[in-house]
Amino acid sequence: MSSSSVLKQFNCSLVEAVDESLLALGEVVRRSIYQYVERNHQVEREDIPEKLEAFHKCLQGIFGVATNVIERLMAKRLYSKLGLSFESHENWTLVDYVNHAKKVKGM
Repeated sequence: MSSSSVLKQFNCSLVEAVDESLLALGEVVRRSIYQYVERNHQVEREDIPEKLEAFHKCLQGIFGVATNVIERLMAKRLYSKLGLSFESHENWTLVDYVNHAKKVKGM
């Protein structure tokens, strides 16, 4: 598998993990979050992997300190999709977890 297709699959898994995690809040809430993030921060759902830091900041703006819980759920789902064992880190953000997963996967 080429490195670009590996990255594409990784990004697809990340978007799915975000989708599934936000769905825990309900379909209407998930749709509202995506609309807010797109309208106010120009981050479309498909762009989340490339604009992860901006997406993280949007979530912080919406959820404040609860962002940690939501992002940890996203990271758990991502790691599960990638076949990695998840270990929680108190001060890590979604960006940290994604960077760690990429490193472990050799990306």
